Amino acid sequence: ILKGNIMSAERIEQIYADKYNTTTTSRKNIGDIYVDDVPINIKSNDVNGENYSPNLMSADKLFDYLSDSNNELKFMFVDYENDGDEIVILNERLVNAEHISWDCLSIQCQGRGVIQVSSSLKIDETQTREEFLKGFSPAYEQYLGKEREKLNTLEEKYANA
Repeated sequence: ILKGNIMSAERIEQIYADKYNTTTTSRKNIGDIYVDDVPINIKSNDVNGENYSPNLMSADKLFDYLSDSNNELKFMFVDYENDGDEIVILNERLVNAEHISWDCLSIQCQGRGVIQVSSSLKIDETQTREEFLKGFSPAYEQYLGKEREKLNTLEEKYANA
């Protein structure tokens, strides 16, 4: 439990920075904290809030980062609730990025595409990094198809006006 009045996500990042005796990073960094030189990207979920599909990160950035076999990335999924001005951590799960199944992920429109958790989190600890990276191809094909439809509609509406 941590008291204070900064935003919940930042407060949760600080909880884990304190827990692992490290500091939080800038928003542009691939991890919110680093533990033993491994970035951990923290995704928090207010169990009493209106939750939408959480963004993991830019698909392009994640692909490029994990394409280097020397790089490692973990996600910390945290369920919490606000109890007055306190945050109560209910559940936490630390997973390697490549173990997140594409069955629960999708790529949505933001920049070059952002990876979202589109259904209940599914972890496959037998999935290799190569298998995870191969999952980008069908996910991007689906994303690009939706984007083409959107662009075609806009082109019909505005380009021939």
